[in-house]
Amino acid sequence: MSASRERFERFLVELQLPERDQVLAGFESYHALLLELNAHLNLFSRAASEDELWTKHFLDSLLPLKCIDFSEAKVLDFGSGGGLPGIPVKLAAPGCRMLLLDSVRKKARALQEMVARLELADCEVICSRLEDYSAEGDFDYILCRAVKLEQRYLRPLRDLLANGGKLICYKARDWTDIEPFEPRELVSLELEYGSRSIFALDKAQLK
Repeated sequence: MSASRERFERFLVELQLPERDQVLAGFESYHALLLELNAHLNLFSRAASEDELWTKHFLDSLLPLKCIDFSEAKVLDFGSGGGLPGIPVKLAAPGCRMLLLDSVRKKARALQEMVARLELADCEVICSRLEDYSAEGDFDYILCRAVKLEQRYLRPLRDLLANGGKLICYKARDWTDIEPFEPRELVSLELEYGSRSIFALDKAQLK
């Protein structure tokens, strides 16, 4: 077993997830699917090795679970790409309702294939820009991992969040895009692949 895979399994133990063997089996299937589909479509950086998926993408995606219970939440993954972080969160918290949003049609089709082949219930894929997507504003959490928080996103994000809902931002060293909003830091860790912080913004802060 590789060091990255072993580190990921240790992290699952740290999270104290129920049915951990079943969760790990889901990640094994997802790992294989990402590699298969990434050969034809850039779903994650080809500079990353197969092994690094376990830490730089899977473990990284699950960092908010150290302090957030997603088990019955309604969650939007904004700019999902290859399903990161939405699919890992869904695999680890299968009771959540997940919507994967991406504006690139080829990526949305790949996401639909992954959701079908992984047999993920209550997991929907929408191909749309955030500014064009309209839905009832009742998401408990919106995940923002690889997208810079621009002014044009503020109102749509605010409208999509439920009262009491939170925008969850994944950041490495540079978090200047969210710093003016005075976000609350939830998690800060030094990991094998570098520093990582998870921040939360309340609906009212997105102005």
